[in-house]
Amino acid sequence: MSRSPHGGLPDFVVIGAQKSASTFLQDQMALHPDVELAEGEVRAFEDPFYDAAAVAALPSLFQGSGRVRGIKRPDYLGRPEVAARLREHLPEARLLVVVREPVARAVSAYYHYVRHGFLPLLPLEDAFARLLDGSLDAEYPRAPEILSYGRYGHHLARYLEHFPAERIAVFEQKALTADPAAALRRAFTLVGVDPEFTPPPAPRVSNRGVYSPARLRLLRTKNRFMYEYTPELSLRRPRRPSPAGWLYNASVVGLDRLVLSRFDPGRAPAPTPELRARLEAFYADDRAALLAAAPSLRAEAAWL
Repeated sequence: MSRSPHGGLPDFVVIGAQKSASTFLQDQMALHPDVELAEGEVRAFEDPFYDAAAVAALPSLFQGSGRVRGIKRPDYLGRPEVAARLREHLPEARLLVVVREPVARAVSAYYHYVRHGFLPLLPLEDAFARLLDGSLDAEYPRAPEILSYGRYGHHLARYLEHFPAERIAVFEQKALTADPAAALRRAFTLVGVDPEFTPPPAPRVSNRGVYSPARLRLLRTKNRFMYEYTPELSLRRPRRPSPAGWLYNASVVGLDRLVLSRFDPGRAPAPTPELRARLEAFYADDRAALLAAAPSLRAEAAWL
């Protein structure tokens, strides 16, 4: 693959999915001497960040070294507006998709959204009952993402309308982290660099999140000092805290790390059998669609 054949724009995009080890894939690919990955996540192709200026600015994220360039934004997989935009601006791009068992991903995503102020803290069964019936949607516009982002087959079908299958590689989270060397050979081959490059041994991947109600309540109090939320609670932007705000945030972080984190096992609570059955039913038809879109997952994903 030629290096950056379209004006310095990215050659590949890691597009999915939330809470599924896409950062692990990003970090491992970035170790390749012929790969350059923009730091963090790049939102330029999704609403409300998308415009000509945002796309035109993407080359500034890279050093111009002639290496194969990539960006990551897991949300791109589930956002319906993105596939056509990627096709318009990056018509030759390669796409790398990481997926995770959808029930576990949804539970993990729920607590992640709670921590960052986009959803209320509720008992798990109550929260998902309301997510499933849509009763949180009016007050919390990002609520539907918890379930809809796990419909991988539906989203991949949309991407296959814009990109040929040979330019899309799908990775299963547990298989990726259990045998990163095999996954990276596939990834490097797809983006056109030496697939035999072996990064240093990867650190053990941990999905350790924040699930303790006490920790979540405490950490959520930082949001009003650190972020400015849109009135409808769909988006937030960093703000510059006052000196008192910085002191408060530092105190919260210290208390959390030194005390409360010791009592949080770092594992999401398991859904009740009844709730798991409802979520399994919600995703049942999409699993068939996912296998149709990515048949290689049959050998990797025990949950399919």
